[in-house]
Amino acid sequence: MGRFKKGLFLGGLLGATLMWLNATPKGKEMRAKLAAHLEPLYNELKASIKQLEGPTKEMYDALVERAVAEYASKKELAAEMADHLIRQLKKRWRDVEKDLKK
Repeated sequence: MGRFKKGLFLGGLLGATLMWLNATPKGKEMRAKLAAHLEPLYNELKASIKQLEGPTKEMYDALVERAVAEYASKKELAAEMADHLIRQLKKRWRDVEKDLKK
């Protein structure tokens, strides 16, 4: 399969997943569960990153991946949910960076 077809397939799959999360009652319930997991993890990551000297985005991203992997195994989260948490937490780097400058 060529790169274009792979990208098209993965994009369609991602779109279908996002549509499922937004359109169905079960999806809305899953999104609420993810949000409940997101805040405690984010607060834990902020505390951890503040302990590092000169934290960078790469350090934060590695910390996010490690923390979510541990959390997902402890809470028995599905791989899709863990991936979604990783993406959401990585998007918050700017907030963490602003917090560090204070």
